[in-house]
Amino acid sequence: MSELLGDVEGLPEEEPVFQSSGVAFEVKTDDGHPMIRMIGIFVFVICGLGIANGLDFISPDSGLVRPHEWINGMAKGAPYDSAEFTGTVFSDGEPVVGAEIVIEVKIEEGLKKNAITQTDEDGKFSFSEVSPGLTQIKITRLNSDDKHDEVLHRIILNPPSPLESKGYTNINFELPDSSEFDQEECEAYSNDSCIRQIDYREQEMEFPLIDESAAGLYVTIGWGMIGLALIASGFAFYGIKNSSRGLIQTSCVLVFFTAGHFYSACVFSLMAFALTFTIPRKSQILEA
Repeated sequence: MSELLGDVEGLPEEEPVFQSSGVAFEVKTDDGHPMIRMIGIFVFVICGLGIANGLDFISPDSGLVRPHEWINGMAKGAPYDSAEFTGTVFSDGEPVVGAEIVIEVKIEEGLKKNAITQTDEDGKFSFSEVSPGLTQIKITRLNSDDKHDEVLHRIILNPPSPLESKGYTNINFELPDSSEFDQEECEAYSNDSCIRQIDYREQEMEFPLIDESAAGLYVTIGWGMIGLALIASGFAFYGIKNSSRGLIQTSCVLVFFTAGHFYSACVFSLMAFALTFTIPRKSQILEA
């Protein structure tokens, strides 16, 4: 057989030729649209607002919203009997035994009554089922010479948290030495005794006494806001750099939790997040 095919010429050797079919493929991508960068810049500004909100929270004595207003605002609408209040009365570093403690509590809208207790041998006292929010406290030390000492304070009791049915407040009080009351007029009390009173309520008008742990939580929330805003700004930066829709959306979600005054960061981050869905996906043409 090989002899018969010996004189047959082989197939011509030619270079293969490829020709486009004219078919093109359109591929959609979420990234690369120039408007994504514009939204990213907007989100970057919101991150700055989140940092400003956090800085305000960690400055409780000079911020626009103070922990006193924050706690009292949360107390509005809470049940009238949803607070537990404890504390200790000291004078010159020593506990005051047998001091009378009186606070105002609400029983219904527009109606109040006084709750009364006394300090124990350790100077401690407690109240159950009292009203959260702004109220006043009266502390009376009964002296053997029948010239009794009394102080008045404005206080704010913590409302219940979302995870608890009761709000817990602990405030310690320092009662001035009896010599400081000698300058005060002694008003008739009963049984030939009188009361010398120092009223701190006017000077505590802007900053009532609050639980120190509640103030600490307020500052902690502020640092949390700053941390989230910084992380969100990192996502926004790389989202702008890469025109990445996903990174910008992640930044929007993070900065949402830096709420702040009037929920400013929340509102703006929701606006930016919604805008990312209005931008059409960029097209890339691939020829076959």
